[in-house]
Amino acid sequence: MYQLRKKISLNYWHYFLWVVAEVFFMALFYTLIEHFVLKSNRDVYELIKISMRNTALTIFLPYSVMWLYFSYRDNKQKLDNLESSNIIPELNKNMIPFYDEKNEMRFSVKYQDLLYLEASDNYVCIYYLKKEKLSKYMLRNTLKNLEEKLKAAEIIRCHRSYMVNFDKVKILRRGKDGLMLELDHPDAPDLPVSKTHVSKIMDTFSRYSSL
Repeated sequence: MYQLRKKISLNYWHYFLWVVAEVFFMALFYTLIEHFVLKSNRDVYELIKISMRNTALTIFLPYSVMWLYFSYRDNKQKLDNLESSNIIPELNKNMIPFYDEKNEMRFSVKYQDLLYLEASDNYVCIYYLKKEKLSKYMLRNTLKNLEEKLKAAEIIRCHRSYMVNFDKVKILRRGKDGLMLELDHPDAPDLPVSKTHVSKIMDTFSRYSSL
């Protein structure tokens, strides 16, 4: 019944009426069987009243338990899907949540204030702007775990130790040490681009340049 309700979008009132109707028709069936087949001497009204009571007691309890179980299962599935999701949904460039290694949300920052991420042993340093000043938050996690979660937000890997908010890249230049990213804040360091990430960075830069 619960699964049927999901498929045809019954509301709770309709669901209740459905169950009552089912009890009534089942009780009516049992009454007819007892009256015409088993030749009971009891009054039909009394028979249907007893049948409805017994049928209700028989049906309501398992239906209630089933409803609670399936409802719990569906809600738990939704929660698990939310917690285990590897990608942040399509963002409106608003708030970026950051989760630790236990998948618990520890920090959130406005997209436009996020500059870059830096790996630091078992932690990730999140560099962001707080009242126009460069600030840092330490999160126990790895860049590898965060990379998949943040790729929909254009927070991309440029080096084994860095991820960058590409909206904050002001200049892309090639120096003697390779490709470097200059951010649009005077206190932010230039970020290196490793050879394995050059192609991705250039593709992203080309896409931003065409906007």
